[in-house]
Amino acid sequence: MQRKLTLSQRFQLARIDWLQHQGSIYFPFWDMVFKYPFLVLFNSVLKARSKLFNTCIIYTIGDSHAKPFIFRAPFLVQHISQATAHNLIKENSTTQSGMFLRLFLSRVDKKRDVVFLIFGEIDARVHIYLKYGESCKTVSIDSLIDETVARYGQAIKSIKDEGFAVCVHGIPPAASKEFITALPFSGKPRERSVISRKFNEKLRSCCESMDVPYIDIQSIASDENGFIEKYYLADEVHCNGRIVPFTRDVIRKAFGDSRKFS
Repeated sequence: MQRKLTLSQRFQLARIDWLQHQGSIYFPFWDMVFKYPFLVLFNSVLKARSKLFNTCIIYTIGDSHAKPFIFRAPFLVQHISQATAHNLIKENSTTQSGMFLRLFLSRVDKKRDVVFLIFGEIDARVHIYLKYGESCKTVSIDSLIDETVARYGQAIKSIKDEGFAVCVHGIPPAASKEFITALPFSGKPRERSVISRKFNEKLRSCCESMDVPYIDIQSIASDENGFIEKYYLADEVHCNGRIVPFTRDVIRKAFGDSRKFS
């Protein structure tokens, strides 16, 4: 994951670092005004307490599906907007997700903390079916899922090989609502549900092959039809904070022998 940054990239990092230092720059405007100052304070207290007692911080790095973990100790959220699992290893992606990922990893204490990755839902909801349609359905959905998970796996393996304790959040179940979109190809709810399920199955196998803990959100948040349960629904797409206790317990169980949790 480590590489030399260009002068332009260094300038971009320096320009936004003052805001990223405690959390994320990717909140909506009103969240920035009313929520972000309190998040800065929360994260500062979390870091100070962790340093004082040598307790683990769970650095939660992901897209908008990381938001349920905001203000929930010991999670410290680093949000990369609209990032896809497929492009985490891509140089100069539109979201610059690889660059931000390296920046966030540079702040993690490898001996004390855990890296918690939350990516892939955008791939399953949007990009996999889009690529399927663009190929005139000549490239199978299964092969597109395999390719995406394989690329995500490369990023996960690279982080683990650098000595980080890493775990992975499975993507949430698909929403049952039909979306209005400008995209030329967009799957129906049932098709998205199948893609999400298959994506999670492949992602779990990928994580298990690398001995990386996998948090199976779909196991608790899906209904009998494979859609997200209303109990766990924050909006049309995202899970709410009810997934946090389950996630925290799985991570503590996975790393309890090597990390000290408060």
